[in-house]
Amino acid sequence: MNPITPFRVRIKFAKLENLRFIGHLDLQRLFERALNRTGLPLRYTQGFSPKIRINIASALPLGFISSAEVFDFWLNAPVDLQEIREKLQAALPKDLQILDIQEIPNQAPSLQASVYLSEYSITLPDTYAQNNIKAKLSHLLASETIPVERRGKTVDIRPMIKEWALFSKDGSTVLYLQMDSSATSNGRPDELLKLLDIDPADVIIERTKLIFEE
Repeated sequence: MNPITPFRVRIKFAKLENLRFIGHLDLQRLFERALNRTGLPLRYTQGFSPKIRINIASALPLGFISSAEVFDFWLNAPVDLQEIREKLQAALPKDLQILDIQEIPNQAPSLQASVYLSEYSITLPDTYAQNNIKAKLSHLLASETIPVERRGKTVDIRPMIKEWALFSKDGSTVLYLQMDSSATSNGRPDELLKLLDIDPADVIIERTKLIFEE
């Protein structure tokens, strides 16, 4: 009997405002339930408690929205991509929107192993003056180290910040950040905002791009 060749599917999706406080594990369970409702020939993990084989690229922090999230899942047989998209979108809440779908070679590296940068767009309320933020950020990034506390440990986030820009868009001040997003070095925009005396709860933090190693 010939072994089944898995059919690997990659989904790019948006996580919108009403789901910003759904955490990573709850999001994964939500996708598992939605996939179960599609009737697709899903591929499961091996072992005593098989689960749908699913791989989300990078955990999105609680409270963030995104137009750039990515996950892979596997089927036991090829299915037309448009059919997959329609069935899965119909099973998802409206604030999870499928933006793109692709077939991916099975030998391609895992998403977690290949993602290494994230880009963020942070829309600030009018109460934060652009010039003051720019001066504070320039001063902060001139430091050799920027220590923050994470789970009882001190972490230097300065090398995790790769690029930044501050500009006006539609009458609002927007902060652009590019930060590390790997298993070994993961920058968090909300930590930087707190150092700028900006409450992350007052702003909209959107992940706009995940960058993968070629």
